[in-house]
Amino acid sequence: MAQSIPTDLAVGINERVLAYLKDLSAHSDIGDVLLEAVHPLGDVQIFCPDYSRYRYVLVSTSSIVFGFAVGMDTVAFRLDERMRSRAMGTGGIACPECGDEWVAVVHKLPDSEWPSVDVRFWARQGYIYARSMTAKG
Repeated sequence: MAQSIPTDLAVGINERVLAYLKDLSAHSDIGDVLLEAVHPLGDVQIFCPDYSRYRYVLVSTSSIVFGFAVGMDTVAFRLDERMRSRAMGTGGIACPECGDEWVAVVHKLPDSEWPSVDVRFWARQGYIYARSMTAKG
């Protein structure tokens, strides 16, 4: 059964990314990549509107969405300017539909011919950035 967006996520800072994700799905393999990456982090909430229908998966902290998995090969994170520049310089792809802060750092699964991406590193960077945003108010 489909779930509605939690009210604490339905805030202005998440508006663009939630609108982008609205009708998207995620293969369970790419969803697992995201979930494994955020596993060691602290205060992380996971949301999928309908696991049985393979809908998108997103992660948040303190009501700020900082990562998501969609399709068969995409994991993206909200990154600060410095990390966003590094991500783009190492093969990341901008996600302007979600906002200027978003970069897809995985666009193929690890068993593909693409070099392995340290998804845990990018998850941690997205988490740290989101936590700094909440600290600022």
